Amino acid sequence: MSESVEVMVGGVKLNINTDDDPSKVRAAADLVQEQFAALKQSGTIIDTSKIMALIALNLADELLSHDKSNPELMQNMISTLDQAVAQAEGLANVSLR
Repeated sequence: MSESVEVMVGGVKLNINTDDDPSKVRAAADLVQEQFAALKQSGTIIDTSKIMALIALNLADELLSHDKSNPELMQNMISTLDQAVAQAEGLANVSLR
């Protein structure tokens, strides 16, 4: 059964529908938020969409380094990361009032 999990990443509240354990979604969001905060604090990158893209690339690199033996799993991970980058780009294009 799908469950909605509310998380906050990069100052953006997201409602994620998942069939997985909600604690895994929260843990993933916490990991991304930690990396976001570290990159933002470095002061070298200000654009949120660029920070999120770098996080996605770093996570993809880690995943590719850990499990090259399962091509189907890798394709699923790449697809998920593509979706995350697309969402980050969409958030960057939203005008804030």
